[in-house]
Amino acid sequence: MLAEGVGTAVGLAALGVSARWNWWRPHACGMPILMYHKVGTPPEGSRLKKLWVSNDEFRWQMGYLKRHNYAPVTMRHVAESINGGPPLPARAVALTFDDGYQNNLENAFPILNEFGFLATIYIVVNAVGRDNFWHDPATETRLPMLSWDEAISLAKAGWDIGSHTLNHSRLTRLLLADVEKELADSRQILGEKIGALPVSFAHPYGDGADNGDIRRLIQKAGYRTACSVHRGLADVATATFCLKRIFVRGDDTRWDFHLNLTRGQSRL
Repeated sequence: MLAEGVGTAVGLAALGVSARWNWWRPHACGMPILMYHKVGTPPEGSRLKKLWVSNDEFRWQMGYLKRHNYAPVTMRHVAESINGGPPLPARAVALTFDDGYQNNLENAFPILNEFGFLATIYIVVNAVGRDNFWHDPATETRLPMLSWDEAISLAKAGWDIGSHTLNHSRLTRLLLADVEKELADSRQILGEKIGALPVSFAHPYGDGADNGDIRRLIQKAGYRTACSVHRGLADVATATFCLKRIFVRGDDTRWDFHLNLTRGQSRL
């Protein structure tokens, strides 16, 4: 009876692990595009801690990529490859940061420099030099965003600057004329300020990534790739304007990080 009870307990534990983690899935095909938001320590009262990755964990994650021979590329490199440029490395991975927080420069940038890695940062144009005005202050403290000078300094260091709209808008809630303005004007302003027109776009909230009309406007505006928040590894060849990404959460374990890169997602 004791052995039977132990066997049942082990079986239930294995079932619980299987329900939480996708370790049992086969290795997935595609390129990992990691999606970060904030790097550092969440402010007191933040209810969006999953959007924060600590400095220590971020450094460990970059070390993991280095140890496993991943080759970080920017989304500009991805776009160039798709359009006849040099092919991507065999173990290419893209590091992306949404919104344009100043902590990406203060905390993530020095760590990436340690490893010789570059990244893509998707900027909300009307938030530059301001704060994350789209967040409810009851759930997330107002945080400083990059200034134009800081964004330019990242570009000069080799980072790719992409668009995240003018106002962090949910595109499906706008008239198509306003969607076009969010897409085209943000790209134009970034091009003027940074000195290079963005080639990549990321949907705020992932909203509109599956909408055909919005996708056509993204292409019309001149973007060559667009990132969604659909989970998984990206098929850069055939899903260029609805690229899957891996949301790196602040409450992820290191096992999660491994599974995200190898299975495309760690959670069910």
